[in-house]
Amino acid sequence: MGVPGDGQDGVTIGGMATIGNEEVREARGGVLAVPGIGQLGLYLMVFMAVSWALMYFIPTNFLFTVILPASFYVLYSLVVFCPLISGGWPFAPPLGSWKHGQGIWKPGLGTTALIIAAAIAGPLFTTHIYPKFPLFPVGFWWGIILFTVTLWYAFVWNGWPLNQKTSPAVRCIGGGVIILVVTAILWQLLNLSGTPFAGAAFDPRGPFQAEWFFGFLVWTIVWIQAFSNVLTFQQWPFYKFGQPWGEVANTLLSILLGWGCWVGSLQIMSPTFSFAAVAGSIIGMQNFHGAIFGYYPFLKFKQPIRGICNFFTEIALASVWIALLRVLMQPVVVKVQAAGLPFDINVVSVLYTLHFIALLTLIHNFYFLRAPLPPSGPPPSPE
Repeated sequence: MGVPGDGQDGVTIGGMATIGNEEVREARGGVLAVPGIGQLGLYLMVFMAVSWALMYFIPTNFLFTVILPASFYVLYSLVVFCPLISGGWPFAPPLGSWKHGQGIWKPGLGTTALIIAAAIAGPLFTTHIYPKFPLFPVGFWWGIILFTVTLWYAFVWNGWPLNQKTSPAVRCIGGGVIILVVTAILWQLLNLSGTPFAGAAFDPRGPFQAEWFFGFLVWTIVWIQAFSNVLTFQQWPFYKFGQPWGEVANTLLSILLGWGCWVGSLQIMSPTFSFAAVAGSIIGMQNFHGAIFGYYPFLKFKQPIRGICNFFTEIALASVWIALLRVLMQPVVVKVQAAGLPFDINVVSVLYTLHFIALLTLIHNFYFLRAPLPPSGPPPSPE
């Protein structure tokens, strides 16, 4: 497995070169610069405001019963088309059809159109072809499996082995198919007991109850991201083990820690506070701290010191985030309750964090090259 480079001439992750400084400089036609912490803070606040407005003003029933279950396919396709799997194919740098000097609109609008198409086609397939379940609420249980497998394939397995041996198109299409097949296999582990859909034709009747499995997967994502190739610990120490043993060990540890956190937390807190408020906020802070703030202020350290500092900072930020969203999300929760939908403030908060802010910032960062701020460069080397 390739180890992230030093940030000077691009980076290799899992044998795949991602965008480098020359590319981002030419893409924006200006001088490459590093945004200040104040600029990045304002950047996050802008997307927080946009996300809050979308959640508040989009009709509540349509938002929670159609857009949000479908948005798991947005998360899936966003990652499939990103540098970690496809190299940005078909439109975005560094391996798509984008050329130096073409600016932000081709990769931005082109890839966004593909993401929207996936968000329409995916739910149509699962509701009408396989497994033929109602989009709401069953789409959430399918969607969390899809989201987890997507992050696992990109963050833990680095798109291996396709990313080392095939074209960007095959990496993208093949990787997307691998994720969907693994999702369909894991779907068979669920059962819908305790829900209105128990015993339905689409009930897999597997060993794990769907709502329990949902919380378990959210906690597993916490650890997938903690040991991911581009966040918190930057896959330390697993990149030292070689392929595929490092990925196998990373996978097993993430599952074990996810199970332990989920089962242990249920002894002292409610399920939604555990997976949505606590785990969801940690996932959000891992994303924001790594993808927006670039591990600030710990770049001076090597792994694992950098990762340890990152992780405890992200835990502290998650605590603040939970308290902040208790205030910010209250008007949205009032609308949700008035609509008679089964979402409390914990679930509303995690949807705001991951399905709006994280989703929009990643699309903007990957495909619109973070305009008008200078675009983000390659991640630094872990060591």
